[in-house]
Amino acid sequence: MSTTPKNLLPPIEITEVQPLDKIDETLIVKFAEDIAAQAGRLDDLAKQLITLQIAIPGLYAATLKLVQGKEMTTMPITVIIAFGAWLLGLAITLASLIPAQYVIDRNDLGAIQHYFVDSAKRKWQFLIFATFFTYFGICMAIWSSFIS
Repeated sequence: MSTTPKNLLPPIEITEVQPLDKIDETLIVKFAEDIAAQAGRLDDLAKQLITLQIAIPGLYAATLKLVQGKEMTTMPITVIIAFGAWLLGLAITLASLIPAQYVIDRNDLGAIQHYFVDSAKRKWQFLIFATFFTYFGICMAIWSSFIS
């Protein structure tokens, strides 16, 4: 009578090992480079978003000044909300560029991979919120032109 459970398979025996071919090696290297480069690509996106977040309110303020001129005595609440949203979006974008400190074991490849993934995920989350506030500011600016 056997004492091993019936649902377990017999152990696998390795009889021959072949080295990876060049295609597999290249794919593994490119995969690792892609994971490591994600945060850098998101930094580039943040820089583009900062450019928009500075240019759009500047253009809007200049246009508002040209259209309203000295006749504008008070600023509508929608314009104040638009500029506030743009400022908040800019602050969040700048926060995405501030590096976070992680403590990892340099000998654990899984921990190193999680570092790159978590860093990119953190930046992505910041940039999603920053983009939302930038878009919300644009919507409020457009809405303010219709209610004025």
